Amino acid sequence: MSLVFLHARWMILELLRQPSYVVSTVSFPALFYVIFALPESKDVASSNLLMASFSCFAVFGVIFLQFGVGIAQERTRTWYHYLRTLPVAGGHLMAARFLSALFFSVLAALKIVILALIFTEVELSAFDWVRFCFFLLMGGLLFCPMGLCLGYWASEKSSLPLGNLIYLPLSFAGGLWKPPAALPSLLKDVSDYLPTRHYGEVIWSVVDGKPVPLQSVYFLLAFGLLFALVAFMGSLRDYRARFV
Repeated sequence: MSLVFLHARWMILELLRQPSYVVSTVSFPALFYVIFALPESKDVASSNLLMASFSCFAVFGVIFLQFGVGIAQERTRTWYHYLRTLPVAGGHLMAARFLSALFFSVLAALKIVILALIFTEVELSAFDWVRFCFFLLMGGLLFCPMGLCLGYWASEKSSLPLGNLIYLPLSFAGGLWKPPAALPSLLKDVSDYLPTRHYGEVIWSVVDGKPVPLQSVYFLLAFGLLFALVAFMGSLRDYRARFV
């Protein structure tokens, strides 16, 4: 575990030394929240719902793009090849990236929560805040395999535009910008089969004080396992192409 935390610390410090990355990562979801959510946060229910939705948007974006784009870029660097020669398990390096993504996703979601507490009527009990934080992060982690797929199957130059083409439409169609009921009729039917919709359903139930829908939890677990398999195949493909 010491190796995992050491590498995670190095990765976090590397990204913190890039102000453009930190500002864009933390501020982009918050900017969307200010534009789309604050004007619609008119009471406690709508404030809770929109804070939850855009917190999901923030965590999903950071985890998916940091894994995907970060790995796609690292694969072309000499440092990546050097790390693969060290007597360190690949799982340790992956766990370190996971902790790094978790750190920045917390920062991005925290900014939205602070804006909601200052400018809206958000109101949750202490227990619901704990449930909100737990399911927000645990649900977001299931998008890590999706990011790995992007990182191992996309090239360095195509990873960022391709990642945004996946991230933004999935967020909108999943109901993370507007409530699912406000989506166009065609998107409503598609939305039921999207991981972002089920991620939202889990978090919305928490802020509504309702039991977490098990159907959505099972969907996200199946989604994570499927993409983990595809990501594993991509990592084997990358290893054979570069080191065999």
